[in-house]
Amino acid sequence: MAAPAGFRPRLAAPALLDRSTAVLCVLAAAGIVLQQELRIPLQVPGHRGLLWLGLLVAVRLAARRPGPTLAVAISSAALIAGLRLAPEGPLTALPYVLAGALLDATALVPWLVRRPWAVAGLAAPIHLVALVTPAWRSLLVGVAPTALAQGLTSVALLDLCFGAGAGVLGWGLATAWGSRLGRDAGR
Repeated sequence: MAAPAGFRPRLAAPALLDRSTAVLCVLAAAGIVLQQELRIPLQVPGHRGLLWLGLLVAVRLAARRPGPTLAVAISSAALIAGLRLAPEGPLTALPYVLAGALLDATALVPWLVRRPWAVAGLAAPIHLVALVTPAWRSLLVGVAPTALAQGLTSVALLDLCFGAGAGVLGWGLATAWGSRLGRDAGR
């Protein structure tokens, strides 16, 4: 029996993530939680963002669509808060979620989807979300906004530098992840 002329067969819904991107998401979330547990006291503000933001950038570039980066950020933040790994409280994990949301937003801009170098470059200003928690705490205890701005200037500059490094690291990880998968598929 022939199908009617206007009939179109239903195609299976596309998978939200391919297997390799899902593995990268799990590894990135584990890496973010692990770096929160293994705090290395370098006494340089923003140095930890090199790893956690780099992993989020790698997920964003590997996934090439919105959703996975924010999912990794939320799951990491939830694990960190649930396991009480944040010494300053659960609010410490807020920058992960904010950075994940901002990185996912870049996947909605068509010009940025095809330019991983631009997403890597945006990691520098995105890393400024790390200042949200300390700024909020300072304002709550009565630090004047002008004093806060003066005190956070050098910290913001370091965050920009480490954010730029995280962008480069994430771009490199995503490129290595993709090229490794290409080599494995050819075997």
